[in-house]
Amino acid sequence: MIDSGERSGHEGLEQPGTLARLFLGTMRRHDRRAVLLHYDGERWRETPDWRLERQVIRLALLLRERARLAPGDRVAIVSRLRPESVVAELVAVAQGALAVAIDPDLPAGDLRAAIEQAAPAIALVSDAAQGELVSGARAVICFEGNAEGAWAWSEALELGGTLDTPERAQSFRAQAREVAADAPALGEVSGSNGLLRLQSFTHAEVVARMRTLRTESPARKGSIAAVAGSPTLAARLALLSFLLDGSTTCAVGMPGSAGAGLRPDWVVGPDGVPGPAQPVRPAPRRAGARALLDRLLAPFRSDTREAKPQT
Repeated sequence: MIDSGERSGHEGLEQPGTLARLFLGTMRRHDRRAVLLHYDGERWRETPDWRLERQVIRLALLLRERARLAPGDRVAIVSRLRPESVVAELVAVAQGALAVAIDPDLPAGDLRAAIEQAAPAIALVSDAAQGELVSGARAVICFEGNAEGAWAWSEALELGGTLDTPERAQSFRAQAREVAADAPALGEVSGSNGLLRLQSFTHAEVVARMRTLRTESPARKGSIAAVAGSPTLAARLALLSFLLDGSTTCAVGMPGSAGAGLRPDWVVGPDGVPGPAQPVRPAPRRAGARALLDRLLAPFRSDTREAKPQT
């Protein structure tokens, strides 16, 4: 029996809880063919829930045992939205760390300053050039290519696989259950021209807004949500709400050339991300989703609190 903090879909979002418990619950109970879709340059590839769970567990085990990932650490994710960034964010929130997203398209000076502002214990970056900007982290992982002293993404998952025993997987789940609702969950570095600040938001704050989003926009079996672009808090909150409802398949990083054939029910992203080629049921909700997310995030944007310094 899944307790109130570890239910999937709307069952979990109707209860006080954490992203960590919602993840555990959704991995146990879901009803969809795949949780993620990504375009590999030729066709859409599916990631089923079981594979996503294994990747999260393996990466978490590697970072716990080889890089001493601990609750309260900061995990910087320097990447546009993509399947690897989803795994990285879930690893962080499931183990009580703060997932700090940084837009890789920032100007070079701001990007370096943003990484320094995040002061991450662990950094996951899109490519080797970004990896070279990280200093002081206990581990760096490159999604593409490899920086000196860093792990390549495939290497990290392979090493994590050697640690993936039933006992260690249960240890991962036990730690996820212990994450407190008032623990920091999602963070972002915002600003420009050197005026950067790091804000963080707790599991309780994020789950409350996810609950509102999905109450007003209920999950439907077989629906597809396309989420693309920069790793803004709004996009990440929407992505997690779809991913953790147990019913929706999330197309991450949807390319314009391939999107026309996808026919998503939801589109969350920058202007120019296409909707379906023909009307679908329900109709595409790009504008409505953006307005709803803006309203839900208004308290975050007006909140002047800054994340506590890393100790």
